[in-house]
Amino acid sequence: MAQKPVVTIVGGGSFNWSPTIIRDTMLTEGLERTEFRLLDVNAKAAETVAALGRKLAAEWDLPTAFVPTTNPDAALKGADFVIITISTGGLAAMKPDLEVPERFGIFQTVGDTVGPGGWSRALRNIPVFVDLGIRIRELAPKAAVLNYTNPLTILTRTLSLVTDQPVVGLCHGVFENYRVLQAVFGLKSEDEIKATIGGINHFFWILDLTIRGRDGYDMLNRKLKRAGKRLADLIREAHTDGCGFHRDAEVCSELYHQYGLLPYASDRHPSEFLSRYITPTEDRLKAYKLVRTSIADRRQGERSRAKRMRDWISGKRPFPRQRSREAAASIIQAMTLGQEFVDVMNVSNRGQIANLPEGAVVETLGVVNAGGFHPSTVGPLPEPIADMVSRHVVNQELIVGAGMAGDRDVAFNALINDPVCSHLTVPRIREMGERLLKANKRYLPQFRLRK
Repeated sequence: MAQKPVVTIVGGGSFNWSPTIIRDTMLTEGLERTEFRLLDVNAKAAETVAALGRKLAAEWDLPTAFVPTTNPDAALKGADFVIITISTGGLAAMKPDLEVPERFGIFQTVGDTVGPGGWSRALRNIPVFVDLGIRIRELAPKAAVLNYTNPLTILTRTLSLVTDQPVVGLCHGVFENYRVLQAVFGLKSEDEIKATIGGINHFFWILDLTIRGRDGYDMLNRKLKRAGKRLADLIREAHTDGCGFHRDAEVCSELYHQYGLLPYASDRHPSEFLSRYITPTEDRLKAYKLVRTSIADRRQGERSRAKRMRDWISGKRPFPRQRSREAAASIIQAMTLGQEFVDVMNVSNRGQIANLPEGAVVETLGVVNAGGFHPSTVGPLPEPIADMVSRHVVNQELIVGAGMAGDRDVAFNALINDPVCSHLTVPRIREMGERLLKANKRYLPQFRLRK
């Protein structure tokens, strides 16, 4: 019998995330009677998403309900699941995240996770997430919280410090790697792949790999040797990025041939964790065939998604009746119906990665059931990789603390310690940081209150 979970989407007017999450849930057995509360500061966007949902419910003959709202308390009260897909300040706030660091020789490809862009984005989102966590704790004390907002690690950690409810960060990076492996090995299903994952969001590593019951790394190395090629060549020949981003896999290939393990195959994210790829001139990006996602590109993406929504609602374009690979609906199903689901998760480190700090949010596989999120233990990361990852974990913990307490000194310590700032003097880093804080002034109440 179908259950009636209440799912609140914070940022429910997102034309990117909401249609996917809603469709996946509607097409999941046992969740057809879900009530979606679409919370958004943009009432028109939330109403548009609700209109699409109602159209699908009518066409598919499902009793799914949709409640668009701008009232946080009404949206959260009694919710069973809270899914967060927001971006404080939108693209206007993100513009300085990319443009200010450029003047200091830092050319971020995405700018939403680490580096000065991730630092800036984190500081303006942390107060919002603290407020959200408190409201969820008070109004929806039994809810599980699923966060999709970047910087995923920092904001998931913030939530976990505000509430002791089940909290998880979700990202599709790992199953992007599965798609790459499927293409390279000609696999029909990702079920033919067994992997052990360890690291942090956007900087995870496949620590152990099995393909159809055989040693996957041995198979990959043999394949490369026979072809006389690098990993980048193999990936480019076999795989096209399904997310629509330019990918040449030069960074992934270099890291693989150096360390013997696969990192996240989408170069645009791992490159930002290591200074040699994005500083001190754009020539570095050209050498590794890295393409930046500009604000203009993102605005065009917003316009394209808005048109797609209009076309879906009008019937000009058919809406795909097929579940995506996103995990939210499967998590809701497992927790609601008492089932088990295994997938990648970002949760606080309770020993699953032995040589990363306790409590910090890390990325591994794990089991979801009615009792919450249960990450798999993977042991220690190999030392060279632990060295690269741990400096970011420490920095992310500093940013969380600084963002919650309004401590400028700690915030600047984190920025100074970031690897992509290593070519700059401390005064230059502080100058860059001050410019970013000034650009974000309206979103930083914690610093104003402290002063």
